[in-house]
Amino acid sequence: MIITLKMNKYLVLIFSVLIYSCHTQKTVTEEISAIPNWVKSYPISESHYVGIGIADKSSHPQDYIQIAQQNALQNLMSQIKVTISSESVFLQMDRDYGYEEDFKSNIQVKANDILEGYELVSTFNQNNEYWVYYQLDKTLYAESRNARIEEAIEKSKFFLNKAVSFSTNLEDKFIYYVQALSVLEPYLSEPLRTEFDREDVFLGSEIIARFRSYIDDFQIYSISKKLKAMLGSTIDNIELAVEYDGRRIANIPLLAVSKALELENYSTKTDQNGIFATSIPKIKSTEAIQKIEVGINFQDWLNQATQSDFIQQLFKSVKTHQIIVPVYVYTPTVFVESDEKHFGLKGNFSDLRFAAESALSAQGFTAVGSKNDAQLIMTITANTEKGRQLNGQKMYTSFLSLSVQVKDLNQKLVYSKSIQRLKGIQLDFEKSDLDAYQLASNKIKDEIVPDFIDGFSTQ
Repeated sequence: MIITLKMNKYLVLIFSVLIYSCHTQKTVTEEISAIPNWVKSYPISESHYVGIGIADKSSHPQDYIQIAQQNALQNLMSQIKVTISSESVFLQMDRDYGYEEDFKSNIQVKANDILEGYELVSTFNQNNEYWVYYQLDKTLYAESRNARIEEAIEKSKFFLNKAVSFSTNLEDKFIYYVQALSVLEPYLSEPLRTEFDREDVFLGSEIIARFRSYIDDFQIYSISKKLKAMLGSTIDNIELAVEYDGRRIANIPLLAVSKALELENYSTKTDQNGIFATSIPKIKSTEAIQKIEVGINFQDWLNQATQSDFIQQLFKSVKTHQIIVPVYVYTPTVFVESDEKHFGLKGNFSDLRFAAESALSAQGFTAVGSKNDAQLIMTITANTEKGRQLNGQKMYTSFLSLSVQVKDLNQKLVYSKSIQRLKGIQLDFEKSDLDAYQLASNKIKDEIVPDFIDGFSTQ
């Protein structure tokens, strides 16, 4: 009897376990079957572009829906490949300037920016995951894109007509050319074939070709005669002119720059006579030929026309007329005279004069042998005096005092430098005197002449 009761208990337990096991298996099966097929396997469609996006709700508890939607759209857009037509403006520009990757990525982004017509198919929640399923009808997308292209072409031709009109001023022409291409930016991979000015054209290439022709009619030239000036001098009123189609043009923005020269422009544009003026407040470099580079600065006009970096890059690639204005720089001739005394006595040596002449030549200055040929006079005076003998060491000390002055032909002091008590130490006074003079020669070559030249060109 006891055995029977025990067996009954075991049978009840086994039966309960079987029932629970069957129920659990049924729940798992139901959960698996509840997952939609588009989550299990990425949908493939001949008629639609498909975008599936997912977001982790635990990582993005506030905006997981928006993130999943964005991911789904990015996934959808990645399937719409931009192909570049052999008649697109890109091939022309890339052949000349070579930025294929920039072009492709920009066109892809612009195409994605105007994506429309997609629809939400379904969403799915599972634990911490949120899924979104978008689709876009391929035929509808193509029709919509073609309609947008036609609309952009008509708008572009409107701007292009204004750009080529004889009554449009030069600044507005520039802006209209840029705007004509800007409205086509998302479609520059397409041939954009249309009729313009009674001709069958590829519109993007036509805009660039006409813009180049417009740019080529700008010409810059220097009115000033050959620019030649001495180091340290000023050149005022360097005049440059801009012509368009053979006549001088006002209000054209110019940019004058130089690596070696400091420039002060009187304005940023040509005046009513088509003239732009700049000046050099002081020539500071000894380089024999220094250059002023002059070009038309269209940046303000570009900024008015478009904020697209890519379109600006395209138009900057079309080079404007530029010129180089040389400035011929010469250094003043210098006559060096010296009074070099040794312990108060005039000697036959001219070590300091030779040191100065050598240093001047190394810096591009010309040392001349006659005052009549000089533009500057450098006067060096030096004298030594005996110091004390070092007791017990048989060493003798000499001290040299040095003065250097430079004056122009009007006796105006240009430079002055004095150094006291340069010390020479040797086995006798004569050698210590020579040692002090050697120190003075080094001072002249390494410090005094470079200091004079630097001060002469910058004062």
